[in-house]
Amino acid sequence: MVDDFFLGFAAHAHTMNELETDQERELELRRRNTPEEAQKLVGMILDKLEKDLFDSGYRLEDVKLLILFLSYRGEPVEKDKLICDSILRSIENKFKKSAANQVRLIGHTTAGELENEDLVLKEISGVGYNGLSLLALVTNLPIGVGRSWGLRTAEEAGEQGREMARDAWVDFGQQTTSKEHLRMGKTLLVLTQGSKVDAPGFEHFLAEGIANFIGSTREARIMNVIGGSSGDGLNAKLFHQFYGRLKEHQQLKILDGEAVCALIPNLSEVSLGLAADGISRIGRQHMFRFDLDKKPHFKYVKRIGREDPCAKYASVIYENEARLSREKGLPKVDKKAISEIISNSRAQQSILVFNPILGRYAFAFPFGNYACVAPMRVVGEDIELILPIRSYTPEMPGYFVIGDFEKIQKGARRVHDMLRADQGFSRNDATILISCINRRVIELMAGCRSGTEAEILKEGLSSTQVIGFLAYGELSFTHLIQEPYFHALSCWGITFHSKTATTISKEKKKGIGIKGWIKGPAEE
Repeated sequence: MVDDFFLGFAAHAHTMNELETDQERELELRRRNTPEEAQKLVGMILDKLEKDLFDSGYRLEDVKLLILFLSYRGEPVEKDKLICDSILRSIENKFKKSAANQVRLIGHTTAGELENEDLVLKEISGVGYNGLSLLALVTNLPIGVGRSWGLRTAEEAGEQGREMARDAWVDFGQQTTSKEHLRMGKTLLVLTQGSKVDAPGFEHFLAEGIANFIGSTREARIMNVIGGSSGDGLNAKLFHQFYGRLKEHQQLKILDGEAVCALIPNLSEVSLGLAADGISRIGRQHMFRFDLDKKPHFKYVKRIGREDPCAKYASVIYENEARLSREKGLPKVDKKAISEIISNSRAQQSILVFNPILGRYAFAFPFGNYACVAPMRVVGEDIELILPIRSYTPEMPGYFVIGDFEKIQKGARRVHDMLRADQGFSRNDATILISCINRRVIELMAGCRSGTEAEILKEGLSSTQVIGFLAYGELSFTHLIQEPYFHALSCWGITFHSKTATTISKEKKKGIGIKGWIKGPAEE
């Protein structure tokens, strides 16, 4: 590996690939989940991974980092944990005889995957419940990994962001004796679990802590910070994260509500793509007033303008649905039904975003570019957001927005074009794609069975090895935690380039990057 700083290999397998809305069908799917079936999938993926390495002249001991995306979930929690544990043990057994001590594992469960080469189904649907994706980073440089210990307040999340980045930097430093390695550019990959019902979500405040660490540690030179979260709302209770050194059993852990990051060396030449404009703004700007008597602050909307938030929410949705029905020649929507959905949410503490109509709508608040935040449920007289927004005053201007499937598909092409325009693709590149599951839900609700985002991305990136996942929400931090910041309805990708297979000219790199490609609702 004299000339190779980085090489990526990916493998993917599913046993089921549908987004189920039928509760009985989903329960039947979960009943079929077994540790034995999960281990069979893991074996297939690891065998392919080993073959890819061997065909390129490498071995398992050349692997430094494993990134695991898992959607193989069961119910109840005890069964789910048993399946997750069996998968981790299978991976550990594969690597324990040959892997070096510096090998790391990070990853988490998601809502599904975008597959490049499915080892079981050989087809695309874009959403799966029983699947496993595994990416191995092969490099002759060390890898550093850090983790948090639970996010309970905004202040604690910021502190942990600093500590997590510091731990990754220390871990990286302990793995190398070369000062040259310490001077190389770094990329920090952050995986977080989203906010849960009855628990605040402070994942985005990790960014402030990471930024503080970067600012105080000149040697770190972290070029980009990116991140993904999964499991917002009720489903977050079923999701886990994974962390550990494969040769040290006691450190191989299933985490709960925590964050993991990896410092990957010499990736200043990665390509980045982002599509965050999969929404359309509805009407004029409104002033959102937050209830500061409830904690966490900036999560509970008390008034929209001068009106009750639930009444205004129902009114805007009804008027927009009525307009869409007129334009498409569909039956008129029932205003009373929309109001009852929201009222039932208040009475039963149910989740608004699971409703087929309300699930398409969200609020957009200005964080430089407009960040989309979905309402979670009604609590008393307030609307609870899926996570607290970043604000310093009790009032903030914002908009109502709706998911737009045509913009979603246009955004998929945008992500591909950004990745290709930056540095192109070559055979040994590895691309990670992260797309919010809400984007696929909106496509399904619009009747899209072909020409979907998943198909567009796979077709466009067929020359490179690709894995990706559909998460319930994402965070994107680039350019040392500067804007843009996005949550939900976004899609982004990062391509890691093989050093020997790609030659990059300064002219081609000049002016290329994520800035300049971003549009928010306010710019339409």
